[in-house]
Amino acid sequence: MSLSKLKPIHVVIIGSVVCIIAAVAMFFLLIKPKQEAYKAAEARYNAAKDLGNQAAEDKAIRELNQAIMEANVVRQAFDAQMKRRMPDLSFTRRDIGMLALWNEQIKTLGPLLENFARDQRVNILSANFSIPPPPVNPNDPVFDQDVLVFPVGSVQAMGNFKDLMNNIRRWNNCKRLVMIGPPQLQGTSPRLVMSYSVTCYIFPKAKGGPQIPIAGAAQAQAGQSL
Repeated sequence: MSLSKLKPIHVVIIGSVVCIIAAVAMFFLLIKPKQEAYKAAEARYNAAKDLGNQAAEDKAIRELNQAIMEANVVRQAFDAQMKRRMPDLSFTRRDIGMLALWNEQIKTLGPLLENFARDQRVNILSANFSIPPPPVNPNDPVFDQDVLVFPVGSVQAMGNFKDLMNNIRRWNNCKRLVMIGPPQLQGTSPRLVMSYSVTCYIFPKAKGGPQIPIAGAAQAQAGQSL
């Protein structure tokens, strides 16, 4: 199947597959709206209680209970995904967190992705992953981020259309949260060549705590004050 012979349904399928991967990442963003819905329901309950309107208060209680239940469901699903896909990273202690991030970036993430990229159903032509070097300063702004984003590389595979689409879907089972870029197709089936980028997302359990005094920085500051 050449690119010129791709039918609209193929484009829809490809788009759907990419959306499946994107939905995994977007799932984590569901926490915030549920939290906001809970706060809004709590505010309505407090307003109704202050007015002394029993009917309005009863309705607000029902809405509040519903919001609590929905928030708990999303939180449980979020915690399950975090346990399944995230390394144990907390930057409350910046020095310890930095060492844990070193271990993730230097020893774990690259080999994990390279091993997972192997797919016996298709011919993996290349799996080029390059993990950026970790920060060497515990006060680096990276430790204050809600999410760490690593554009880690790309994969090129060859096979028939169905197996190539399954190759993309299987990334949903990776032990890290990854998003696959829009695939590029060339050639004809069953020797269709597909290329796509891979980006990894890591959500720390806690952002950076108090900054750590560093000797060099302290001396420079003392010199400026003289």
